[in-house]
Amino acid sequence: MDPTTLPPWRLPDGVASRFVDTSPAGLKFHILESLPAPNFEAADRRLPPLILLLHGFPNLSYDWRFVLPKLADAGYYAVAFDLRGFGRTHDADSSRISDEAIRPLAAIRDVVTLVHALGYTKIHTLVGHDLGAYMASITALMRQDMVASLLLMAHTWKGIAATPFGNSPADALAAAVESPKVPRWEQNKDADVHTSLARLDPPRKHYKWYNASAAASDEWTYPTGQPLRDFLRGYFHLKSSAHVQKIPPRPLASWTATELAVLPHYYVMRAHQTMRENIALDMSEEPQETAAKLHLTPWLTDADVDVYEQEYARTTFRGPLLWYRVLTDPELSGDLSCLAGMKLKMPTKYVSGLGDWGTYQVPGGLEAMQQGVSVEPECWRGATLVPGAGHWVNMEKPDESAAEILKLASTVS
Repeated sequence: MDPTTLPPWRLPDGVASRFVDTSPAGLKFHILESLPAPNFEAADRRLPPLILLLHGFPNLSYDWRFVLPKLADAGYYAVAFDLRGFGRTHDADSSRISDEAIRPLAAIRDVVTLVHALGYTKIHTLVGHDLGAYMASITALMRQDMVASLLLMAHTWKGIAATPFGNSPADALAAAVESPKVPRWEQNKDADVHTSLARLDPPRKHYKWYNASAAASDEWTYPTGQPLRDFLRGYFHLKSSAHVQKIPPRPLASWTATELAVLPHYYVMRAHQTMRENIALDMSEEPQETAAKLHLTPWLTDADVDVYEQEYARTTFRGPLLWYRVLTDPELSGDLSCLAGMKLKMPTKYVSGLGDWGTYQVPGGLEAMQQGVSVEPECWRGATLVPGAGHWVNMEKPDESAAEILKLASTVS
């Protein structure tokens, strides 16, 4: 089905949807946008500064429906789009995006081609949530000329994995070679952590590698209808502030099985169960009164769940889950090795919910940003953990999220 023929989503006032065709250079993007009120008295008719927002997994541009108009009210042109492989964004011929087209450089190209199609050459503030934070980070590294400021939500940035260093210097220079200092969080890293996780009692497995597996798409997608709807409702709930975590989020000391095992089951899963089964078991342990009131969640009404359920029933999770192959397979992300050692060199901030384990799921991620490992020290603008929010801070606390974006945007000329 041609996604352009689908009925539009019901959106808040001030938010509109349309398609932007960037062929032959790129995709046909489904975007949501909010425009500032025109000031017809202004003699200077320059374009309003652009804030571009990238969603995460298992999400859509719809995530930003509450934030977009708040940014426009402050004078910005705010745009969110369905990422490559997600939602209604598609190839120009309406065919599904191929497996081979899910690559890091493709994500960067998507941002560049969309921004150019909108009539811009610079992004005033690039915002990424969850998987979108990864895409925003690599885009900012590659196109530092285009990204004036960067705000990451719910997923930190450690930088590109280092390439082998100092293992083959000239004999006459070997004594002068200084190896980089190994950060604390890398010193006790378990090179075979998946085997170590499988040996725990009970055994566990890491969700990124599960999501990258061949079976994951069908297990996430089917059966559709009410089972898919219940799964999504539970997944969103368990990662929100409404779910009381057994262990409050905290930094992890290292990439080892014993440390990773404290993470919730949506990150480090029960090894012999699918993601659906993990979520269903955790939801069965929720208080009955909590489960009975889920439909009253103000930031995720039944009508909102309809959007996610209908889109993923239509597209399946195949495309979105292919990004986990990129995250876990060095061969697929190898093009980024040319950026190894580079730091973010624009004003950069981190925001998430106080109840979000996503901040700490990658040991050392936040510290790398704070300590100048992945962000130039003079560019670091700090981290804000919003009380009363979990992983979905942009939906759970849109006022606070918009305020943090605007605070960063106001520092950039």
